[in-house]
Amino acid sequence: MASLSANPTTILKVLPYFKEKSFSVDNASEETGVPYQTIQEIVKPLIEQRYTLEQNGNLVNNEGAIIFLSVQALKNGASLDEVFKIVRWQDFENFIEMILYEHGYTTYKNYRMKKPRIEVDILALKRSFGLLVDCKQWHKILGPSNLNSIVKKQIERAKIMLLNDKKMPKDIFLVPVVVTLFPSSQRYYEGVPIVACDMLKSFINEVDGRMDEVLKVSIKDGKVSSKI
Repeated sequence: MASLSANPTTILKVLPYFKEKSFSVDNASEETGVPYQTIQEIVKPLIEQRYTLEQNGNLVNNEGAIIFLSVQALKNGASLDEVFKIVRWQDFENFIEMILYEHGYTTYKNYRMKKPRIEVDILALKRSFGLLVDCKQWHKILGPSNLNSIVKKQIERAKIMLLNDKKMPKDIFLVPVVVTLFPSSQRYYEGVPIVACDMLKSFINEVDGRMDEVLKVSIKDGKVSSKI
């Protein structure tokens, strides 16, 4: 995902417009005081990523546009409080689910089991495997102590689901994944991918061919195992 050089205050001024289906750059510039050319520079990477289209003199946005800009504002120095005055955390989860769906996964957001009672942010199934995604809105880079707890809980959820969820397809294996707003200090923790939100597309494009690098949770002879 391309990055923006605009300062976070400027991005936050124009961010609300990307909640709309479409808007005029002229109007946005006049109402916010942000120069027309600056808005065009902000929009350029969105167009390259196909989150925004130019149409009949207006900019037309899909759901990913506001998340793209939100992540850039955070990376450029905006606070979570500033961003979440404009967007909801649920919008980030929707964005993650949307990308998985667009890449051929069958997705289930806030997937729940009753016995035992667990919930996962997103379950994404594709052919013989599934991604068990935990979405984290941390306002800082995750360190080893945080990752250790988060990863262990996600691995345990995968084991519980495979052993107890009768709706889970047979012979499937699950790959626990943690998706964060900010890049982690590590790409993998004990074999579990730690993926920054703006790198999710790249990860999904590559994961099929890199299964030998990730932790896989599966059942064999009635017993659950997790191994790389």
